[in-house]
Amino acid sequence: MFFSRISPLTYKEVSSALKRLGFVMKPKKSTAHEQWIRVDERGKFLVTVDKHLSPFDKALIQSMARQAGMTTKEFFKECKK
Repeated sequence: MFFSRISPLTYKEVSSALKRLGFVMKPKKSTAHEQWIRVDERGKFLVTVDKHLSPFDKALIQSMARQAGMTTKEFFKECKK
């Protein structure tokens, strides 16, 4: 199964993938969480990334993929490019 082969992702891998996917980081408030936003024909997508939790485990990868409107497999492959 795919989920058993997921290795942790670094902040650099995730942020680079989000940029390639057309996400833009919202201006930071007084929080450690970064919010990346993309608006397209399918709607508005908001991905929350907590840089301090890097490397990100399976549960966080699944959550970020869901927020980005992608499957976990698609998101993971984009991050590993």
